[in-house]
Amino acid sequence: MGKLNFLLAEDYIKPKIYFQSKQSLMFKNVYTSNDLNQFEGLDNLTQVLNSPKGFILNAFQIDYYQTLPKLIAKALKENRSFKKIYILGPELSLSILKRSSTTVYEKHFHEFGYINVEQEQENVMNQCFKLLKEGHILYILPEASICWHPEPLQQFENKFPLLCSTLLSQETNVPILSSTTKEDSEKVILFAPNMPQQYVGDLESRIEQQSESIYSLLDSPLSDF
Repeated sequence: MGKLNFLLAEDYIKPKIYFQSKQSLMFKNVYTSNDLNQFEGLDNLTQVLNSPKGFILNAFQIDYYQTLPKLIAKALKENRSFKKIYILGPELSLSILKRSSTTVYEKHFHEFGYINVEQEQENVMNQCFKLLKEGHILYILPEASICWHPEPLQQFENKFPLLCSTLLSQETNVPILSSTTKEDSEKVILFAPNMPQQYVGDLESRIEQQSESIYSLLDSPLSDF
C-alpha cells in the first residue's frame, strides 16, 4: 500500500502534460460548401497547412475581396494554428486591401500581416526569410511578382521574368502553392505544391528551373521563352 501511495504521489507531483506541438499539426476540415464551389484543389492547401513548415502562395489572379487569404486565415484561426499569413505587395495595393476591411471585427478576425516590397530590399528579404523559417505563410500579390525584383534576380534581366517566390522558396526550402482563375469561370484553382528540392544545380539554375516549371503549370505564354 505504501508503494502505491508513493506512485500516486509521484504522479500527482509530476503530472503528464498533454499538448499539440508544431510538429503534429492536424488541420480539421473547415471548408464550407461555398468554399468548395469557389475553389478547386483545396486538398493541396490542406497539405501545406498540415506541415509545420511555412509556405509561399504565389497568386496569379487579382483577388480584390481577398477570398483566398480570408479562407486561409479562417482555417488557421479555427485550428488555433501558430501560423500567420502575410500579404506581400507594393504600397498602393496594400493600402487598398487594408481599406477593404470595413469593420473592426473583420480586421480583428483575419489578422493579416502586410509587407511592403517597395521598402529597403535587404530588410524585406530578411523579414521574408525569417517568417518562412518560423513556419508562417507569405501570400504574394500578382503585381508584386512583376514590380519586385530583389537583387539576386536582377542578373536575369535579359531572360523571362523570374518569380520572386522561387528565390524565397530556394533560400528557405519551403514549397510554393500557385493559384489562378479558371478561364471559363470565377473558380480559383490551387495547384499541387511546387517543392524546391526537386530542382538541381546552383541557386541561379534552381531559381530559373522552378520559375519555368510554375509558368508551365499555369500555361502562361511566358513558358514559351
